[in-house]
Amino acid sequence: MKKILSLLIVCMISITAAAQLSEADRTFAVNYLMATHQNIVETVSDLDDDAFNWKPADGGWSVANSFEHILTTEAAFHGMVQGGVANNDADPELDKAMADGMLLSMMSDRGTRVTTIPNFEPSGKWTTKAEMLSALEESRTMLAEYLQNTDDDLRHYKMEIPIGELDGYQIYLLIASHSYRHTSQMKEALAEMAESM
Repeated sequence: MKKILSLLIVCMISITAAAQLSEADRTFAVNYLMATHQNIVETVSDLDDDAFNWKPADGGWSVANSFEHILTTEAAFHGMVQGGVANNDADPELDKAMADGMLLSMMSDRGTRVTTIPNFEPSGKWTTKAEMLSALEESRTMLAEYLQNTDDDLRHYKMEIPIGELDGYQIYLLIASHSYRHTSQMKEALAEMAESM
């Protein structure tokens, strides 16, 4: 009986270890989140209020608008994963890892314009740049800690979003690449502002 119990314990440990994210996945996602965080900080830190809130002539978003959109979407996407893991069973057959690179490339490409859903439109939730930078720091720290420590089998949870079907881990790649995309939008607005002066 002891041998059978020991064998069962070893099997359970092996299954749990296999279900967790690989160290490579954890490291890549955390590093990408931190790199895109730093990209935002470097883009906005030295802006005065006029530059931070300046809007392009075509009615596009200001730097502040893009920043708010980044914050709003990443909170929603993280919440989606938490809800999906809590309320659904993992699908051991799900295998989306080969699409990671395609997702990163697609999201960072500003050549394809996308209209966001109303819930993600900027609404003035944060009133200052300092508040937004603080919110970003808090968000990225929380996301990094979750990815570094979670036992959730994120690769085997299916998430449906407007651009298609992703696994739970890919949502965190989406968060980082989406913020890269909108930091590029910030830089476009700032370049247009500089040309208009």
